[in-house]
Amino acid sequence: MMPGAKLATLVWQNTLRNPKQFGLSAFGVVVGIAAFVFFLALSLGIRKVVFEIFPLDVVEVIAPQASFLGQDLSTRITDATVEKIAARTDVKEAVPRMAIAIPSIGHGYFNGNELKFALIGDGISSDYVANERFSDKFRDWEAEIDPATLPTCNASKRCQGLTYCDARDNKCHRRVPIILSRNLLEIYNKQFAVSRGLPVIGGMEEFIAERGGLSKMRIYMDLGDTMVASASGKLRARPRRVEGTLLGLSDKAIDLGITIPIGYVKRWNTEFLSDQSAKEYSKIIVKLNDKNAVAPFGAWVTSSLNLRLEDQEGERFAMIIFIITGLFILISLIIITISAINIAHNFFMQVSERRREIGLLRALGGTKADVRGIVLGEAALLGLVSGVLGVVFAILGGWLVDWAASSYLPDFAFKPETFFHFAPWTIVAGISCSILFCVLGGVLPATKAAQMAPARALAQQ
Repeated sequence: MMPGAKLATLVWQNTLRNPKQFGLSAFGVVVGIAAFVFFLALSLGIRKVVFEIFPLDVVEVIAPQASFLGQDLSTRITDATVEKIAARTDVKEAVPRMAIAIPSIGHGYFNGNELKFALIGDGISSDYVANERFSDKFRDWEAEIDPATLPTCNASKRCQGLTYCDARDNKCHRRVPIILSRNLLEIYNKQFAVSRGLPVIGGMEEFIAERGGLSKMRIYMDLGDTMVASASGKLRARPRRVEGTLLGLSDKAIDLGITIPIGYVKRWNTEFLSDQSAKEYSKIIVKLNDKNAVAPFGAWVTSSLNLRLEDQEGERFAMIIFIITGLFILISLIIITISAINIAHNFFMQVSERRREIGLLRALGGTKADVRGIVLGEAALLGLVSGVLGVVFAILGGWLVDWAASSYLPDFAFKPETFFHFAPWTIVAGISCSILFCVLGGVLPATKAAQMAPARALAQQ
């Protein structure tokens, strides 16, 4: 049997002798592999963006709304509910959130303009943001500070630093710490700021520093007030104003609204609504140990707690991306399969044209395995070159799409820097797939060549 080095040399020489046939055989494979790697990288890139916005291992447990004859029969989410969920082995963390249930108006000043908006928000435990840079300031100051130690407001009803004058007791209270979602900032930068001619906010820390620090990041909150005159008539307390200060951004803040320490929300809901409203949560954020545990966990929540998981947008997007990508990859594989058939046809023709060469090789001592190895080696080399070229064209195609998107598409919210993720395994998969299909295309011609009788091959002209 021929040594491996000599076999490889012979394969290389035979390939160089037939560059035209090599190129014709490689064309279809290059196109198929380029499409295969391109769409695979596109799928991974979009999935990466989607899962950064909607992580699959984090779910929200909510109570489905139910009523009968005007009576609210919805299941209540309480501390007992949180404890049951947290006790499960597949749950890494369970954090309750309490919505600001009272109608309120928020307003402040930005870039010389007064902004007024319906106040939407919720409260979370300070421990939930313990790893954030501002964690030492995201605290329930009202619960920590003794009211008797609070300084009195000055004659002009003003206070110093991060405090404000509360009209209820004429004392300087610490401003309510507020955090915002990075997604909210993204929407502001890409849509709101552009349409209204407002400045785009870059790094939040630099933005706060440029405007004079935290003491200048003041937000007014008129609790119990509303733009609809009759809406505040059902509250058991008169509207009042508190002030908050913006600390920064966090992925743990509510997407559209403000997030504050939960102690404030409990006191406000009690003050304006009822004692019971401070004991019921709006949702529970659950972080699972494994994203594959979402389905069984959701089934348990529904059957055991009569609750449900809020619609998983990330999972829905992922399924759509999977179906579309699967369709394009299937088309790519069909292209490669047709190319493999074409390769088989070309190799059959080459075997017929090289009968005397094969017969001479057998007559000089070459074995059937040698002949089969030469043909399959040429097919493998064809697959390797085609795979590398296909990957290169896929990467170039991805770069071209990213360039076109950055140059011609508007700067929309959550627009990624790249739509592709060329992971190392996708490149290896593309090249391996190319070699595999080319070798499969060469199996039958190699078998035919190996079975050729030397004397008969030499006798044919």
